[in-house]
Parts: sequence; structure tokens; C-alpha cells
Amino acid sequence: MMKRFLAVWSVLLLITFVLTQVALARKLKVYHLPESIVPGQLGIIVFENPDVEHAVTRSNCTADKLISWVKSDVPILRIEQNGKQVWTSLGSYQSVGDSCIATFMAPTTFQAGRATVFLVNGSDPSIPYYMTIGAKPEAKLAGVEGGTIKPLTKFRVLGDGFVPEGFVDEKKARAELEENLGLSKLPPAEQWTDLNHRIMKDWDKLSGGNFLYLEQNGKTWRGFVEGCGIEMWNGSPRMLLEFTAPPDIQAGPISISLGIRMNSSEVMRTTPITATVTP
Repeated sequence: MMKRFLAVWSVLLLITFVLTQVALARKLKVYHLPESIVPGQLGIIVFENPDVEHAVTRSNCTADKLISWVKSDVPILRIEQNGKQVWTSLGSYQSVGDSCIATFMAPTTFQAGRATVFLVNGSDPSIPYYMTIGAKPEAKLAGVEGGTIKPLTKFRVLGDGFVPEGFVDEKKARAELEENLGLSKLPPAEQWTDLNHRIMKDWDKLSGGNFLYLEQNGKTWRGFVEGCGIEMWNGSPRMLLEFTAPPDIQAGPISISLGIRMNSSEVMRTTPITATVTP
């Protein structure tokens, strides 16, 4: 009888231990948060991968504020400051082995000072982590993927401190140009120029976004974002933005910088980096 009791008790202890470990495993560890981020700016978070068996990769140019906890296929964030609580989804997301990197937006209603972050996996929050809400936006470019760009070819820049993109209906713009100019029948260089000129009219009306400046031999071009994401760059996670190079850039070095637009005005421009234009 005693042996049976001990056996049953041992099984119960084992089940309790396993369930406890499962519960603890849901409290994911956060490995990295931005040192400082202003309200409305995107930051990078690196955390423990909740499901190493299934790789997840997605790109997103925007960020969503949630009313409360929602069921999600990936973790979400709960950010608190001075008694105020904001739930937010992760934007661009990439699992890398036993870790995940993702972007999130700092709550627009927060003030300068310390904020508390909880990574919520399922409905189970992590231990609290802390980050600083800054007053002045800071952004930088790390480089151009591959280091080179070609005329009329897509290229990607990597960096930190970008902001969510406002929505521009490129499909509508193309349809208008097709009807008015026969866009598809024009040479590729003219297509780029006409589409860029048309979309920039809408882009300049947006309250926020990232605007690329390319400068070479005294001439300046401005490009609109065509894609967003996140990538590892020289061992560190970086945000990325995709653009199409102008048709009339020349072989040789070209200077590239990024303008950050918030609240309907350009609040800063990054220090220029140099890339190489190849034929």
C-alpha cells in the first residue's frame, strides 16, 4: 500500500514539475530593447523564440496599436508608463534559431522617461523589462545591402530608428498614369520618373514616413519606400527599407541619407553613408 502511495505521489510530483516548467517556459526572455526611442518611432526587440520548430518571417511597414490582449500567432507587447497601459503588436518579425527579432512602435501617448515592457506569449507575460522614452528622435543608416546599387534596380538600406510608413496607393497611381500617359508603353527610365513624381505628391501629404535622399555630382533624387523588413547585419539586428534606384545615377560613389518625417514635418536626417553605383 505504501509503495503504491509513493508511486502515485511521485507521478503527481512529476506532473506538477512538468506543468510548472511548461508555464515558466512561456515567460519568454527579452535579450535586447532600444536604449532610447521616441513616441511613434520603431524599435527592435530581440527575444527567446517561442517555437523553434516553426520558422516565422514576415515584413511590415506599419505598426498596430491593440485595445487589449488578443490571441496572436506570435507574442505581443504590453508597455506601461505612469499608470497608462498600451498593447501593441510586433511588425516585421524573423525567427533566427533560438531567438526572434522584431519591430514595434513606441506608444504615441507616452512621455519622456522610463517605460516598462512585458512580452506577452499567449496570455502569459514575461518579467518586466525597461526602456527609455526619449524626447529627440535619433536614427542612423548602417549600410546598403551588398554595398552597391544599379540604376532602375531595387536595393535595400539597413539601419535603426525608422518610423512606420503611411499608406500610399501605388496601384492607384499606376492606374492613373496608365490612363493618362500609357505608362506601360514608356521606356523604363520615363516610367520611374513619372511614377516617382506622381507618388511623391501623395507621400508629402503623409504625417509620417521615411524618405531616401541620394546625392551625386550636385544632383539630388528622393525615393519612396517600396518594402520594409528586418535583417541581421554584421551580427546585429537592423531594420531595412527597400527602394528602386533612379535611372540616371552614374557609375561611382553616391551619398545616401534618410529623412525621418513625424507629425507632418521632417524631424531629422541621418548622417550620410556612401554606396557604389555599378552599371
